[in-house]
Amino acid sequence: MKNMKIKLQFLSFFVLISMAMNAQYQVGEKTVIYTDPNRDNREIETVIYYPATVGGVDAAIASGTFPAIIFGHGTAMADPTLYQYLWDALPAAGYICLVPTTEDASPPLGAPDHESFGLDLRFINLQIKAENDNAASFFFNHVTERTAIMGHSLGGKGTLIAAANNNDLTTIVTLCAALSDPPWPYDGNGYDVITNSMPYITVPSLVVDTEFDCVVPVDEGQFVTYELLNVDCKTYVKILGGGHCYMASSDASSCETAEGWMGGNCEGDFTISRADQNQTVLDIILPYFEFMLKDVAIAEDEFLTYITSSPEVTYIRDCEIPDPQIDEIDIYNNVANINVPYGTPQNTAISQLVQTTTISDTDAGTHVVNLNWSVAGYNANVPSGYLATGTFTLPAGVIQTTPPTTLSVTATITVDEFVSTPQFTSNEGLSVFPNPAKEILFYKLNNSNDDSMLSIYNVCGQMIIEIIPEFEGAIDIKDLKPGIYIVKFQNQTQRISVE
Repeated sequence: MKNMKIKLQFLSFFVLISMAMNAQYQVGEKTVIYTDPNRDNREIETVIYYPATVGGVDAAIASGTFPAIIFGHGTAMADPTLYQYLWDALPAAGYICLVPTTEDASPPLGAPDHESFGLDLRFINLQIKAENDNAASFFFNHVTERTAIMGHSLGGKGTLIAAANNNDLTTIVTLCAALSDPPWPYDGNGYDVITNSMPYITVPSLVVDTEFDCVVPVDEGQFVTYELLNVDCKTYVKILGGGHCYMASSDASSCETAEGWMGGNCEGDFTISRADQNQTVLDIILPYFEFMLKDVAIAEDEFLTYITSSPEVTYIRDCEIPDPQIDEIDIYNNVANINVPYGTPQNTAISQLVQTTTISDTDAGTHVVNLNWSVAGYNANVPSGYLATGTFTLPAGVIQTTPPTTLSVTATITVDEFVSTPQFTSNEGLSVFPNPAKEILFYKLNNSNDDSMLSIYNVCGQMIIEIIPEFEGAIDIKDLKPGIYIVKFQNQTQRISVE
């Protein structure tokens, strides 16, 4: 299957599509300690924010299923309230957010273990998906299959570690990811994410950075993250006028202190407030998660419109999307070959082809769609056999999509040139074929208008079928019991019947 590369161009207008992403739920909160048996029963304390009917600690979860977002904090920023703007918005929009509080060591007295933190994020992603099938879990039957891992600074690096060789998540998002392994006393217990993890990431990725970042050097993060990701779809968005620590929603003294250590507090250069940057982050990630995790098509339009049109950001995007089909679509299911006599009208032949088919894909399940047939080589000396191919076009930039409501299908109908079209049973202006009929009854009329009616009656005079006819067409009669039926056609000027 070939791929089509989409590169977006800057648009000269700024239009935001109104999305149904406003707060729909209250926010529940609970703290859970997960235990990873594969790492010496490592305990991972995790604060979970989730959609609730009534907000508060240990509130009842709302009905329905929700995608999960696992979030990694920055260095010495394990207090989830430092990112409160995320927990106010994401659970209210229908996401389960899991925030591990591990690896909270603060230099120079200690340093977080980067690899351990990344593996914590990876384990929680698997754990919350497993809880959907655990009848004893609070989240039983409440978690969808699609999940994301997102992280800030150290957590951005942890996100990249968690995503390596990982097919159990849908997408990743990094916020000012710190790729480096700086020396003591800053972050001495590091990990080479560039060599050990990034080459092995395959899921769609969103990299969010800021214009001013005094924590992550330019050559140790920021745009480098985007450049090094070798995935089919990646997007880089830079927030203009903002800074590294403004990814948090309140003054995180440890972040601002580190900012000073790493090159000087650059707040004096900022042209937006912390609240402005928080809102811009939400403007970016909310529609992104809606189309990546919930498959809301219009959300992708909003995401693309925002990053291409908003004066708050600049962007780069490189996506390869399926063209023009989705993998694993079975278009042959329920599609059957037909053979027609030479001279059969094309519309009559097409009406014998199956009108719907069942297609399926791993994400969207099974769907019945209508078939739009086109016929190749009709009533010519065509080879025997049958060709059915289905295609549909994906909108630019779409990563995943559900099957269409209609499927264009090309068919080669085998025409038997040595068998002439059977004669229709006729009575003046009404002709029917075949007679007797088994599954399909074809008809022809000499004239038809808006008040025409074609009806089928049984021998007791009961009307079984009634349609408004075309000049020629077909009637599905396979559900009728064997017997004798009368076909009647009438309009203002004619009344005709055929037995």
